[in-house]
Amino acid sequence: MRKKDDAIPNTEASQSALQLESWHASVIAADQSTVENWERMLGSATNRAYDERESLKPNTILDAIKTIIDNKSQNKYLFSILLTACVKKTLYPSQDIRIGQWNMKGGYANRSLDQASVTPFLKREGYTHCQASGLESGRNFERPLPWDLSFPARPRGEGNREAFLGILDYIQAQGGDPGIVAMYLLYYDRERSDSIEATSVPPVEPVIDTIMAVLTKHFAMSKGQGKSRLPVLALYAIYEQLVRELDRYRGVTLLPLERHTTADLRSGSIGDIQLDRDGEPFEGVEVKSGISITADMIWELPRKFNGRQVSRYYILSTADSYIKEEDWESVRAAVKGTQEVTGTQIIPNGLIRTIWYYLRLLSDPSNILRRYAELLDSDPDVRMEMKEVWNQIICSEYPEER
Repeated sequence: MRKKDDAIPNTEASQSALQLESWHASVIAADQSTVENWERMLGSATNRAYDERESLKPNTILDAIKTIIDNKSQNKYLFSILLTACVKKTLYPSQDIRIGQWNMKGGYANRSLDQASVTPFLKREGYTHCQASGLESGRNFERPLPWDLSFPARPRGEGNREAFLGILDYIQAQGGDPGIVAMYLLYYDRERSDSIEATSVPPVEPVIDTIMAVLTKHFAMSKGQGKSRLPVLALYAIYEQLVRELDRYRGVTLLPLERHTTADLRSGSIGDIQLDRDGEPFEGVEVKSGISITADMIWELPRKFNGRQVSRYYILSTADSYIKEEDWESVRAAVKGTQEVTGTQIIPNGLIRTIWYYLRLLSDPSNILRRYAELLDSDPDVRMEMKEVWNQIICSEYPEER
């Protein structure tokens, strides 16, 4: 709940929205000469947060902006906070935009302005965005200190701290134009998004060890909201082939994936992946992302099945310890009790070992990575940053294909 003092007046919200739309229109209309002028101006401005001793990259403000965008898969909240600061400085030139909290002396509510105007604009126009606001995602930047060159933070991504603080210093302390900074932020974000729009399709890969290495890298390197969708897509790609090959699945239908935000109990589905026979659930798979399996998860299954006769049900965890040592006995008891009540074979297991086992069941797993890439490209819950990580992995794993 936003505090009263933190509220953004309607006039400021509407003015901010108009300013953002004006910048967006300029970015859309910008020709090569305009972009070169922006780059010349920003490229001649020194980033005073750059430390040559640490070999950090953003030594100019142009480099700093590119660093923020190039690293956005790790820290996209910095992009949102910076754009909000540019809006504030443009509308209120006397505001010190390094003081980004309303309860600090001389401060303003970066988070609330972002939530009211900036993030809705970014979502509407297809730019990189956070769920609600930059500071909502980047809580380490909500310390009650000004974002000056000494601000103590270490966001992920090489040079991100120096880029972020250097850009704010350029605008506030060196008199840099916030409008030029904002337009180049938007321009470069749009350019980078267009350059990675297509998901890289790997070559045919028959080696299970390599398939596992690529998948586990993608699961591990992807960050943020939607990460838990990735193992589901990998399993779905495998199940598509399993139902064609194994006698167990003769006459069974693999249902289309539902949106990842759809609650099972509300939709009537029994898990992230569901197979039906004669219109009734036959097998289900539920993936628990980053959390170990507990007895409570098992005891919940009768309510989820709702009296339907399910043959087999997998609960798979991505956690290193898919069942904690102290929970083994209670999980075993829950499995036994639930099987007696429902008649369903309950299989709790680790996600990675299950994928490995499933791949060994396939007559030829050569097209699994390709199918996974297709699902990444088409699934609405996979964010652009995750496609970018995938493309980096494929480029590294198969350089001869580029």
